[in-house]
Amino acid sequence: MIYFNSIFVLAIVCSQSNAFTIGGGKSPNTNQAILRIAASNPIIVTCTATKHHPKRCTSTSLYDKWDDIVDDDEDDEEYDTPLWRGPPIPKDMKYNEFNLKRQYNNFIAIQSVGGPELTNDIYARDPDSDTFWFAGKIARISDVTFEKAVARQYPLMEEHSARLRPRELFDKNGLLELWAAPGDSELDVAYNRPNVLFIKMARAHETEGADDVKNREVGFKGEIYEAGEEGFRTQRTEDGLPLKPEIQV
Repeated sequence: MIYFNSIFVLAIVCSQSNAFTIGGGKSPNTNQAILRIAASNPIIVTCTATKHHPKRCTSTSLYDKWDDIVDDDEDDEEYDTPLWRGPPIPKDMKYNEFNLKRQYNNFIAIQSVGGPELTNDIYARDPDSDTFWFAGKIARISDVTFEKAVARQYPLMEEHSARLRPRELFDKNGLLELWAAPGDSELDVAYNRPNVLFIKMARAHETEGADDVKNREVGFKGEIYEAGEEGFRTQRTEDGLPLKPEIQV
């Protein structure tokens, strides 16, 4: 054991390979090393040789102030969803806490200045169903169209929708449709008012200029259910119009 000021390191050398990899269960071919930094921050490092990553080396900490930082050099497979069926996802729109927090903060900042005129309500739909589930809201700066704002954030919002409604939507993650409605129009939607039209959105690779939009120029506030909440939904036609007659009050 070697001491460097208050930092000491206890390590067990891996006998199977020169690589470390995160996660996985214990096996006869796996050794572990525990590094303790200033005797306060345990880091579990698991050494595993695999046929796909014979030289891969990573580690994970039980607590680390850098946990929320997204490393652009990490392998894509760390963030990919196994059931994802859509096109490749930009790293800044993969479904993780860091990206969700950033886009939420962007939404609040843009909405506070631009108001509902620069926001839209977003609904997710299984293409084989006429039920549209409210998934959240987007905001954008005035120089960005709502079509580009949705396209740029499409994979983040789609997976949020799939996780929000796993029974109805998760099996179609990567194939879901997103539809946009005017901002803060939930009440009119609930009453099936025909003046509220839903517009089907396209993905970034189908929307010219969407990839040029900076993530700070758009925001997303995902829907979150309270305990016992069933979730807001509406039935619509293929044209985005109410399927049922208007409710008169």
